[in-house]
Amino acid sequence: MNPPNTFEIDAEYTRALARDLDVASTFAAPSPTPLPDDAMVAGFVDILSQALSNLTARSEQLHADTAHIARSGFALADAAEATDNAASQAFQGFQVS
Repeated sequence: MNPPNTFEIDAEYTRALARDLDVASTFAAPSPTPLPDDAMVAGFVDILSQALSNLTARSEQLHADTAHIARSGFALADAAEATDNAASQAFQGFQVS
């Protein structure tokens, strides 16, 4: 049991989640489907094209954010292990003295 105001980080589980997020963050925009070039539906086609461009931009940003969270997860796991190792070494130094 941890003392109050502390928390535990399972570094391996955190890395596994970060790996999953890293895989999920890959993004390749689909090739645009050719839209009809008809004067009767030109306004609709223009709006649809803008909507698809907006959706692609938002998807790219979502995947970039997911990649950032994955990198943060890896950094968190590394920092937790480094802190635990430093604390363990410091504690062992106090026990020997």
